[in-house]
Amino acid sequence: MKNLNKTLATLTAAVTVTFASGAVLAAYPEKPINVIVPWGAGGDSDLTTRIWADAVEKELGVPVVVINKTGGGGVVGTSFVARAKNDGYTLINAGLSNMLVTPNFSNTPYNFDTFTPVVKYTSVPLAIVVAKDSPYKTFDDFITGAKSKRVTQGSWGASSSGTIMANIIANQAGYTTKYVHAKSAADSMVSVVGGHIDSALSFPPAFGPHVKADRARALVINQKMDAFPGVPTFADYGIKGSFGGWSGLFAPKGVPQEVIDKLTAATAKAMKDPKVLAAYQNIGALVDFRHGPEWVSDLEETYKIYTDEAARVSKK
Repeated sequence: MKNLNKTLATLTAAVTVTFASGAVLAAYPEKPINVIVPWGAGGDSDLTTRIWADAVEKELGVPVVVINKTGGGGVVGTSFVARAKNDGYTLINAGLSNMLVTPNFSNTPYNFDTFTPVVKYTSVPLAIVVAKDSPYKTFDDFITGAKSKRVTQGSWGASSSGTIMANIIANQAGYTTKYVHAKSAADSMVSVVGGHIDSALSFPPAFGPHVKADRARALVINQKMDAFPGVPTFADYGIKGSFGGWSGLFAPKGVPQEVIDKLTAATAKAMKDPKVLAAYQNIGALVDFRHGPEWVSDLEETYKIYTDEAARVSKK
């Protein structure tokens, strides 16, 4: 009897441990996933992330909730996720600005190593956009105007990727602008078409609807796109460099590999869905699905470039 009781006690303990372990090791995901977009609604990061979220939640079987948490040129929302649990249920919309540029040019409570890259889903070329009735009909007109008087240009933060890239462009073209910072590229476009500022740095998801509605005109863009025929590139003006943004997903450092694998697999399926591809094409975003060590290595190299550039600027 003692042996029987001992055996029963052992089995009960084993079953208890099994159930407890099952609770701890429940398959991911078992509850809604929150994705923080550190920019305003309607911008390229917001739109590309919402398309991604709608697509992958069908694969993951749980809601994927996109939340706009703006402020500080992307720092507020990104810092929020940096402090979050690394369980895969709070993720950050990552891009050139908040992950690679801002940490190098501002005193942020995070840096590239605070996060684990998960996937990249799209890229977008930078453009300089004006209102339809702007006196600047071409980029040549804009350069001439900016050389003769201080024109205003919308961006999304003094240390944002937009402003940094715009400075490089302006320096090569020989003009300067007065920046007017907004919460997002979409907000800057509202100011452009409303006649409050002369121009804006923007991406197709933000300026595309205004161009299609004949409210705005792109003067120059990073790369030619069928959606905007006839718009010259920066290279056409002898401006060297690649000027564009991208949208992807990072998680707090230390997130389980299972989380990365599940999100990557879901994204891979989503990027083959014709409806998803059409949705991205409709807003002017280019599908650019990347993940894994090679992509992370490229990110690290780019981060180092901006680290070196920040050090160079600070010595002036």
